[in-house]
Formats: sequence, C-alpha cells, structure tokens
Amino acid sequence: MIMILKNISEEEFSDFYENFEQKCFWQSVSMAHFESSHGWSIHYLGFYDEDMIRAATVLISKKAMGKYALFEALRGFLIDYDDLDLMNAFLNELKIYLHAHNCLYMKIDPYCEYQPHDKDGNAIEGYRRDDLIDLFEKHGFIHQGFRNGSDNNYEPRWMSILPLEGKDEEDILKKCDSKTRQNIVNTQKTGLKIDRLNKSELYRLHDMVSTTGKRRHFLNPDLSYYTDFMTSFHENMQAYCVYLDTKDYYERYRKNYEELIKEKEHIYKLIEETDSKKNRSKLKNCENKITAALKRIDEAKKLREEYGDKIDLAAAMYVITDREIVYLFSGSNDTFKHFKAAYALQWYMIKYGIEHHIKRYNFYGISGIFSPEDEEYGVYLFKKGFDADVIELIGNFEYIDRKRTYTVYEDLRKIKHLVRK
Repeated sequence: MIMILKNISEEEFSDFYENFEQKCFWQSVSMAHFESSHGWSIHYLGFYDEDMIRAATVLISKKAMGKYALFEALRGFLIDYDDLDLMNAFLNELKIYLHAHNCLYMKIDPYCEYQPHDKDGNAIEGYRRDDLIDLFEKHGFIHQGFRNGSDNNYEPRWMSILPLEGKDEEDILKKCDSKTRQNIVNTQKTGLKIDRLNKSELYRLHDMVSTTGKRRHFLNPDLSYYTDFMTSFHENMQAYCVYLDTKDYYERYRKNYEELIKEKEHIYKLIEETDSKKNRSKLKNCENKITAALKRIDEAKKLREEYGDKIDLAAAMYVITDREIVYLFSGSNDTFKHFKAAYALQWYMIKYGIEHHIKRYNFYGISGIFSPEDEEYGVYLFKKGFDADVIELIGNFEYIDRKRTYTVYEDLRKIKHLVRK
C-alpha cells in the first residue's frame, strides 16, 4: 500500500474538514485565510490512500532565515491519532514535504487528549497517550514537556469542556453548582441584556479584553485582530457584549418594590388574624427584600446619572463549529463585577449550543494547576461551576529539519535579543 501526501485545493481540503468528526477551527480554511492576511503562506495537504484522502492538514509557513522557513500545524492534523500505523506513514511523508519546501523547523500542538482527569483535576489512571508521544519522537519531533500555567506564546494545554450532546437546559442547570446556578438566575432577575456585535462594534470587545488584560497581566491583540478574525470566519466567529440598561434596571426594581409593599400589607393582615412566628418570619423576610430593592433603586439612579442609559459589563468572542463552541477571548469591567455578567454570557451561549445541536461547549484555557494558591485558580473554579470536564492535551512538539542551519538561526536570534536589550 502506497500512501502519498500532496498539495490539494482549498475546496478539497474544506470538503474533508467539514466531514471530519474531530475537527477544530484551527485546522480550517477560515483560519488559513486569517493567517494568510497576516503574512503566512498556506499549504493545504491531503494524505492519499489510492484515490481516498485518509488525513489532511493545513500548514502555515513564514520565512525565518534566508530561503528557510518556519512551519506550523496549528493544533495538529485532521487525522485519527488512534491509528498509529496511519500516523507513522503520515509523519514519514510530512518530513519529506517539509524538507522539499525549505523547512528550517516546525511547530505543532495536536488537539489530542493526553489522559483523562476528574473534575477536580486528578488524573484517572489506566490510559495515557505516551504511545503517540513516542511515535512523534521516533520521527524526530521534540516534545516540549507537560507545560502547566498560562503562557502568551502558546495555546492552552489544559481546557475546560462541557458536553452538550443529548442534554437540555434543565439538565445543564441541574448539574451546575449552587453558586453558579444562583448567579445565572440573578442575571435574569437583574435583566442584563446582550448585544451581538458586528464588525464596527468590536471595539467594545477589545476594550473589555484590554481592561481584563491589565488586571490579569496578559496582552490583548490589536482591534484589527478581531476585525480580521470576523472577516475570515464570517458567521462562525461571533462576539457578544453584556450590558446593563440602567432605565430598565430602575423600572424592574421600582415595580419589585411596589409588589413588595403590597405583600407587606397582606402579611400585616395575616398577623392581625394570627400573630404567629411563621407570619412574623414572613414579615421579616419581606422587609429585607424591600431594603434590598430600595438599594437597587438607589444604585440604578446613581448609575444612570454617572454612566447614562447603557453600561457595558462584559464581552466575549466565540468560534463555532458543529463540534464545539470555543470561548476564545473575553473581558469584563471589574467595577461592575457584582452583576455577574460573565454568567449571563456563558448561559446565553450554552443555550445557543443546545439549540443548534452543537456537541460541546469549550470554556477553553485553564492553568492545569489545581491549587487555591495558583493565581488562575478562580478561572478554573468559575468553569468547574458549570460542571465542565478537565481536559489535558498532549502538548507541543518541535521538529528541526536542518540542524546546523537552525543552530546558526538560534545564535542570531540570541544576539538580536541582546542588542534589543
């Protein structure tokens, strides 16, 4: 059996991608268009067994030194990673292709699970993909280790994923922890509203991510990154912003206050008839609610005076395939964190996933450090609150095609770095 890796058309690649069950958006024509708009060359490759494509990938490349280029396979290949014979044959052909196209070195981070974990992050013994790591290393790919934590130079190795297939809203809500469930309900009571952003409104997302980046020490791409992404992905990239309508907020709690006053009057009548401990408890509870409503009314007045009719609270960007919704970028205004706007966004998109029969909701990155001392622990707990699974990916690999030239390249990079300092 002779298997061949060769260039294929964008249309042929797209057809394979659309029918590939384990697809991810990183290996898509849309992502290729996005990278092409940022100076990368695109290589659509199909791995043929006679006339049938068994696997495919889109590689991106950019000149690194002289005629030699850096290649990347974003999130790996469209291939059955469980079929090690297929993988072995594919990697043999891939190396031939890379060398023929002046590859200096290549990076890859397969979208492939390493080992299962429970929801607390503990490894479940019995299954690990060391066999796949060994195969990559046999072909000269250097595994970059089992990286934990956040690093702006890499996509997350750990993810938090909520399965949606076969579930409805009630199923999901029941599995949420009590705090998460209550926060979702509270955002509905508060009446938070959600705008879907068009390209001209993406500055609202960008502003929110910038605000959060300063607080949590990560870099926010330029606004053009988001607009280019939307241009490339069209309907498969969606951005939303949660906002508080201060006028509506005031009206909600004004009506709530009026209803509570009527309820209090009714309880007084009950007490006149039967002055019981139960009725006194009802009165106390009602009075507490009236106090809370008055606080909300006062807050609504002040917010409207200071910020106007509309206050952006949180925003997020999602990439959508039939396999998953990926929660890729997000930000929030910490001044208004008590409104819990992020919960409104998550619940809105989880419902979207259910309605559109999408298989899973990918909360995306977590640090993989399951300790309260980790600065990202709160992010993990937020996502865990929705009953999301912990997913550990296999990690990053580098393949050096021309070792001597690569050594010179690395030396020059170090010198350039020292000069810049």
